[in-house]
Amino acid sequence: MANRILLLCLGVALGAAAAPGEEKPKAPPAEDPKESRKFKESVNEAIDKGVKWLLARQDRLGRFPGYSDARGDIYPFGMHALATLAVMKGGCAVDGPEVTNALKSLSKLFAEYRNALKTYEVGVALMVLDAKYSTHPPGKAPKKRPKTTPDDLAVATELSNWLQKQQQPEGLWRYPELGVDLSNTQYAALGLWSAHRLGVEVNAGVVRRMLEGTLERQQPDGPRVPFVMDAKAYRKEGAERRSTSGIKARGWRYLPEEEITLSDGTTKKIVYPYSGSMTSAGVAILAIGRDILGEDNAWLKGANDRHIRAGMWEGLAWLQSSWDLYDNPGQPGNWPFYWIYGLERCARLAGVEYVGLHDWYHEGATRLVADQRDDGSWPKTHRMKPKGDQNVRWWSDQVDTCFAILFLTKSTPEIKTPPPAVTGE
Repeated sequence: MANRILLLCLGVALGAAAAPGEEKPKAPPAEDPKESRKFKESVNEAIDKGVKWLLARQDRLGRFPGYSDARGDIYPFGMHALATLAVMKGGCAVDGPEVTNALKSLSKLFAEYRNALKTYEVGVALMVLDAKYSTHPPGKAPKKRPKTTPDDLAVATELSNWLQKQQQPEGLWRYPELGVDLSNTQYAALGLWSAHRLGVEVNAGVVRRMLEGTLERQQPDGPRVPFVMDAKAYRKEGAERRSTSGIKARGWRYLPEEEITLSDGTTKKIVYPYSGSMTSAGVAILAIGRDILGEDNAWLKGANDRHIRAGMWEGLAWLQSSWDLYDNPGQPGNWPFYWIYGLERCARLAGVEYVGLHDWYHEGATRLVADQRDDGSWPKTHRMKPKGDQNVRWWSDQVDTCFAILFLTKSTPEIKTPPPAVTGE
């Protein structure tokens, strides 16, 4: 887990009152709630139950079911990849029978759908390959990351090249057809980052265009909110460092607008709001692009890096000011579990324990543990506002359960991104 904080303790005298001038003895520091045995046990139990529920859906050949509706089997390659990633991160050994068989099925599905790939699927498949080399039992991580095998490197290179070829002139991605959107772009970024971590060379121009396109899509303006420089100090001493003028809270949205077809066959024009799921995506994309390029990249130095880091923290400020872990902020009723997994990603990639003064992991994990079904799955509906209408058809217990497990396990590798300079101006 990330570094822990010391909560503010009450200066309660123990026993008799201290003599004049004598410093009163203080109670020991209160325990970080994330470190309590009860909290850890509840989270571990939730992860184990969720993984068990997923494994019960795996067939004898190792394949997890796809998503099916009136149109047929949707995203079979991606659905299997997502479930495989979740059970790997949830504690199943990489060399154990469940994961071994799942990886074999993933290879078969890739061969079957090689000529009909989708951005989401390719991104998650690359994340699975990365997890194969970076996921280890607690306390048993090797000193050096294992070298990617030639076969896996070849697959990762093919998938990475496919993603890079699908990038649109705006620097973003979509399914790949039908324009661009920030959600597909997020999974393209995750896939390219995984390929980079596996040893595949990713074109720097592709990454620069992705960064520029993502910054261009950020909300043009926003209200200034207090920018907490050191949440730990605030929680400990009650006095945080802030810029006197604050920082602008600027989010992201899926895309400006589009016309969609509803489940009853009618069409509807959607003007998309700025939302938690897409703002977390924007923050994640910027952190990933920055990491792929590396701090020694000439283009990244100077003003470009300042703009990227400012964009990230302004996105975090938007999340702070719109905080809601029981629904997708800005877009209630749509993709609540996708949002909470997005929060895990952006917080891990920014390297923050707090979003504003919110302990994102403790609050999110507490909510997920409370909402888990007795059978170990997470539901389509839960304690939130009335659901929206445009995306209900895509909701899936299997997908929601995967997203919940990936949040609870802090599945995203952490990056320590330096915050932007904040002055009193």
